[in-house]
Amino acid sequence: MSYKVEEDKEILELQKLYIKGKIKEEDIPEEQLKKLKELYCKQIKYLEDSIEEDRKKILKLKKKI
Repeated sequence: MSYKVEEDKEILELQKLYIKGKIKEEDIPEEQLKKLKELYCKQIKYLEDSIEEDRKKILKLKKKI
């Protein structure tokens, strides 16, 4: 399991470099690019789920008012 954690840290560091513009997409090896895209998909899914949960909480509170 620790290998997975180290691998995730590596991809997160790669993401930081990409966001800061210190590395370009064409400079990223294909396998790492695939993992980076998977990370973005996971992050987007997490945000979508979080927004939906917040929306439900707001609707529930509105009904109480």
